[in-house]
Amino acid sequence: MASLKTLNQLDLNLLKVLEAMYQHRNLTRAAEALNITPSAVSHALKRLRDSLDDPLFERRGQQMTPTPVCRRLVPEVLQTLNTLRRSLQSFGEFSPETSTQALQIAIHDALEPLLFPLLLTVFRNTAPLISLSSVKLDRSQLEHQLEIGEVDFAIDIARPLSAPIEHLPLSQSGFCVLGNESIIPTDELTTETYGQAEHIVVSNRPTGKVIEDLAFAQLGFNRKVVVRCQNYPTAIRIVKTMPLLLTLPESIAIAWETSGLQRVALPFEVPQTETRLYWHALSVDDPLLLWARQRIMTAVNTTL
Repeated sequence: MASLKTLNQLDLNLLKVLEAMYQHRNLTRAAEALNITPSAVSHALKRLRDSLDDPLFERRGQQMTPTPVCRRLVPEVLQTLNTLRRSLQSFGEFSPETSTQALQIAIHDALEPLLFPLLLTVFRNTAPLISLSSVKLDRSQLEHQLEIGEVDFAIDIARPLSAPIEHLPLSQSGFCVLGNESIIPTDELTTETYGQAEHIVVSNRPTGKVIEDLAFAQLGFNRKVVVRCQNYPTAIRIVKTMPLLLTLPESIAIAWETSGLQRVALPFEVPQTETRLYWHALSVDDPLLLWARQRIMTAVNTTL
């Protein structure tokens, strides 16, 4: 165990190396992030290991995997570094008109065409020098990405995430059904027709439930899914030429060109789907992220 004297002598700059290694799990990528050489990262890591009396990272394949001690330590380190950064930042007030900081938002694939152009317009009009990026939403890594600041926010359908991940509702949407006139000849769809039809669903996963299945499960409703694809533009092109039904949130349907298709309500009542904004508790007092969170909430709430 590290002695108190050793810890008191610990170079705080080494904590940035620990942060980068935890984020990237790779010496070369950590070095690139810190703008130093891999050998400098290796030397700093050795000093950390000696000071803390723990290997901190162990090589497994191409990655450096954190040890249990490292996993316990890093959340405190991240909080300390974030607090320090906020303290330094507070010496100059945050100004959206002049800030050149960057924001990363992980957005569900289906929601990006609807929301990202809207958010980009809002940010370009109010904070023209801020860099805004939409990145792929990886649910398996989301909590970790928010914790280490790899992404600042996530926009996804409602999911059971708990502290330290915080979230608020952005919008709610009912479901609609798309199909060509061969399968939906009128502006109404019966439960019988819906149940007998063949369906196409959208998901990045090869198997498993999709958005609307979560609502259907409460009704004990099953349908015949014969096609599964990765995105809504592909699904919409398919239903224009094949006798298949596509069920999707109404808010997503309006984001795509659906001319030549019938868009009708589901023939039975199901719970609405909810879209939420997610962030990490460590960022709650960051001036930039507080401002950005308010802008995102206002923009989406007043548009959808």
